[in-house]
Parts: sequence; C-alpha cells; structure tokens
Amino acid sequence: MSAEAGDLPLSVVHAEALYRPVPPVEYDDEGYPGPDSNVPESTKHAETSAYTFNSLRAAFRDRPADLIAHDLMLLFEEGNPRATLAPDLMVVLGVGNEYRASYKTWKEGKLPDLVVEVVSRSTWRKDVRVKPPLYAALGVAEFWLFDPLRSRLGGFELAGAEYRAMDELPEGGFRSRVLALDLLVEAGELRCRDPRSGRVIPDHVETVRMLEDAEGRIAELEEALRRIRSGS
Repeated sequence: MSAEAGDLPLSVVHAEALYRPVPPVEYDDEGYPGPDSNVPESTKHAETSAYTFNSLRAAFRDRPADLIAHDLMLLFEEGNPRATLAPDLMVVLGVGNEYRASYKTWKEGKLPDLVVEVVSRSTWRKDVRVKPPLYAALGVAEFWLFDPLRSRLGGFELAGAEYRAMDELPEGGFRSRVLALDLLVEAGELRCRDPRSGRVIPDHVETVRMLEDAEGRIAELEEALRRIRSGS
C-alpha cells in the first residue's frame, strides 16, 4: 500500500467491501442509515442466521453487558454515512445490550469483537475476499464464515494486520475465544457447543420438541402417581 493510500479512510481503501443499504431505508436524525428492506437470499441463510443469533442470546442470557446483534448496521466513520457494513451477526463485549437502530463505533467507543458472515450466492465474493481485509483493518478479533449450501465453516483470528485460520479441534469444529464456545458443522448445519459440557445448543425446533417430550413424561408420571394414590 502506498503512503498516500495509508492516509486514506478505510471506507475509501476498502470501498468495495461496504454495505449498500437496500431501499427503503430508515435514516436517523443525523443522516446515518438504519434498518433497510434487505431479506435473506434463501431459507438456509435465514435458518443459519436465526440459529446463531438465538443460540448466542441463550448462551449470553445472564450477560447484559454484551451485545449480540443480527443484521445491524455497523457504521465506522463519523461524518460518512457510506462507511457502512451489515454483518449477519456481530458480538461486542462490554457495551450493553440495549436497543439500537444502528451501531456507531465513534459513539460506542468500541469495534465488534466478533463477526459472522453467512455466505450466499450473491455475496460470496464480498464475504470471502473483500470484507475480511476491512474487518481486519478495523481490528475485529474474530471473523467467521459459514457457507450453508456447502456446509463449510471457517474461523479466523486477527494476527497483526491479517487473519489467521484457526486450527480445527480434535473433536471437530473450532473454538472461539470471544464466545468461549465451539462452532462446528453438525448434519450440515452450523451449531454452537459448550466446551465444558460438550453439549450442542439445540435450535428452536429441537428445543420445542424437547419441551413437549418433557411435558409428556411429566404428565405420564403424574398420571401414574394419581393411580397409585387412588389404588387403581
């Protein structure tokens, strides 16, 4: 990179990586973009994003100081509404999980600690080749890529100015230092695992099924106890 390029804002150096809000877009009083009309490209993309978001919310349920955000506008240059990213998921430790229409780094005083991008057919080039250098330049400690159509997962840690691929665990998957969780592919799906218990966090459908099964067993036990007490 030339000396002149080194003096340019990251939004100029990495212009191709920026997110372009999809109309209609909601703008705040300062002219910065917030929610837009973008929708997931496929059901696989939507399911992966929803699982990761809800699983981390469950894992962080007793940690109100940490932000888990899904498709939230990430604005990283004050005065430049075009300096915008929209990661599928980001985690920021220590900033609180209050409502936000966007995440402005100059107001929050911190960059995300972790970003997850779910690859789609229309965005794979930006997700794989273009966005990582910008996230690295911003100082995002962990960058994760998941391709739901090919069931491929990659975890990357910031090492100096670039990302270094994480080593796969002997039991499969990769360990996130930020999350203190393992991320892995199970039956073709992205899953989160607690390394202390080895338990994989179930998705919403699995959780509902487990709840229904537990309620059914409780009902059977209550009926058996009723019969014992009645002598029948």
